[in-house]
Amino acid sequence: MIDPFAQRVVDFLDEIGVPHSQLRLRGGTDSKIFDLHHSLQIGDEMFIYEMAVHVSGRVLTVWTFPLVKIPEDKLPVIAEYAARANYGLWIGNFDVEYVPDGRIGFKSTLSCESAEPGFACLRDWLYLGFSIISDHLPYIRRVISGELSPAEALTALEDATRITP
Repeated sequence: MIDPFAQRVVDFLDEIGVPHSQLRLRGGTDSKIFDLHHSLQIGDEMFIYEMAVHVSGRVLTVWTFPLVKIPEDKLPVIAEYAARANYGLWIGNFDVEYVPDGRIGFKSTLSCESAEPGFACLRDWLYLGFSIISDHLPYIRRVISGELSPAEALTALEDATRITP
């Protein structure tokens, strides 16, 4: 029997047509993880993402990982990029996995203790990681290639996305 909160997440994923598979996590039946793979066309580039939605109790955590392998020798500069990028974030954070994959992702968590999340709340939470990773990924690639330092890449991103009145 699936928990009603987890069922709401399943119903939402089904409603928006996102294929998913449910995996059981260590630690008992209270934790559910939904494994998602999604592609997103932005401009001329196709981004492919792996996403895990973790439901534990009434907390929803979404990890969004672009399928970009970071070479082992570039992990320290990507960790610096993540630390610098995290400084200004209000919701969520970048996370670098050294082992086993060498990848960067974005994690956001939503506590739903007081109410069932509606469609708009779940949609916005699910796509938050896509939006942030999509903005950062071109600059992360430039750091991996050695074209920009982490500080230079984030300055370039801020300049490119600055809204001026």
